[in-house]
Amino acid sequence: MKAAILYKPYDIRIEEVDIPEIGPNEVLLRIKAVGICGSDVHFYKTGRCGSFVVKEPLVLGHEASGEVVEVGENVTNVKKGDRVAIEPGFPCGFCYYCKSGRYNLCPNVKFYGAPPIHGAFREYAPAHAAFVYKLPDNVTFEEGALIEPLAVGMQGVKRCNMEDGAVIAVFGCGPVGLLTLQAAKACGAGYAIATDLLDYRLELAEKVGADVIINVSKEDVVKRVMEITDGRGADVVFEVSGSERAFKDALRIVRPGGSIVQIGIFEKEEISFDPALLIDKELTLFGVFRYANVYEPAIRLVSAGKIKLKPLITHTFPLDDIGRAFEVIIKKEGNPVKVIIKP
Repeated sequence: MKAAILYKPYDIRIEEVDIPEIGPNEVLLRIKAVGICGSDVHFYKTGRCGSFVVKEPLVLGHEASGEVVEVGENVTNVKKGDRVAIEPGFPCGFCYYCKSGRYNLCPNVKFYGAPPIHGAFREYAPAHAAFVYKLPDNVTFEEGALIEPLAVGMQGVKRCNMEDGAVIAVFGCGPVGLLTLQAAKACGAGYAIATDLLDYRLELAEKVGADVIINVSKEDVVKRVMEITDGRGADVVFEVSGSERAFKDALRIVRPGGSIVQIGIFEKEEISFDPALLIDKELTLFGVFRYANVYEPAIRLVSAGKIKLKPLITHTFPLDDIGRAFEVIIKKEGNPVKVIIKP
């Protein structure tokens, strides 16, 4: 089978490798669609993402869907031919975090495309059967691949216990930001403010549910949000950009007693901010690391038409052209939002 293997920054090669063997609790999947995530771009450009470093040749990719072509002897939840979305992290099942239901924090998790675990930019991949989910007939493979970034947004909404009718702000309208916005609206947010630096992303945010859009390169976001909310501020701010400036602005525009949900990964290991804002406003700060127990509700919301994934898909490439796909994202050619690889 073919696989796209990253050897070093900007050096990704299509090579023939063996089809993986599976264990008794696993399934073998023919990969049909894989989204390129921001973390994949970090690995492609620098050979690392956060604390993860590519030390040996690696297959990237974790936003994936596929068709079941083989099942292990203990597998009963899916069968050959089933169309599935893949939750790409396979926890140990035995540690404190797994047993408490927060398996996304499992220290022994095996996650697609996170060194040293090979990911989904290949024609076939194994997966633990407990972490594949059947796709309804009205959900395409391309949409199935986007359940993964949608799950991040769903996790953020679940973490903050958002009240019905809440005023929310989403800082950063990349794919995860756009999906967080939709997840919040689908789960009861009453009014959504979206911010970004790029007009084309903001236009898309408006199409998928934002009530107000703000280009932070052209407007004072703090002043504008306070005007919109009559001086009260947003109930919940989802910070998805990973910008130090955005985090500081989030502290200023969230209302006293409100919440900030930090989803974006900061480029720097340390940032500076005024801690008095956290204390004086009695804020709650939530971190979001991947997701747990949200794939099935995410798929239901997409199938019901309450969350729209297709508008985010701007480019598709075959596996052989994956290098070109990365360049489109890096150079922002053709206003990319979500780029899909189809092995």
